[in-house]
Amino acid sequence: MDAKEILNPQRLMIAVGVLVIVLSFWGIMNGDKWAEYGWGKENVLAHDEDYEKMWALHMMPLGVMAIGTGIFVKGRALAQMSMLAPSVIVIIAVGMGILTGESGYSSETPPLNVMALPLLTIALTLALGVAGYLHRDDE
Repeated sequence: MDAKEILNPQRLMIAVGVLVIVLSFWGIMNGDKWAEYGWGKENVLAHDEDYEKMWALHMMPLGVMAIGTGIFVKGRALAQMSMLAPSVIVIIAVGMGILTGESGYSSETPPLNVMALPLLTIALTLALGVAGYLHRDDE
């Protein structure tokens, strides 16, 4: 079994979509903890929990689109969308890094057990890009 067989764009796209939706629900349910991680426990304002919940809600459509892409798109188009997917991570990471770094956000690093699922999702999204590249010439 080679890498091309293991890295199936359809299965990875659906898996990433499901994980993003799970993370979105998790963020909505735990906005208070994410606000503490972001601003520091002593620096959380009343509206910060709501902002974290809204951020989580705004990520959910990406998961829905990933699942839909995995189900409805086939062949070369799926490979192309799979190669494009990691750019979303780059845009969000760089953009949020710049915007939040200047405001004092990310003052507390969440524990590894909290970050395991988000890190897995990022790793699978990057693997999705590799899968798309490996399948770029498929019909």
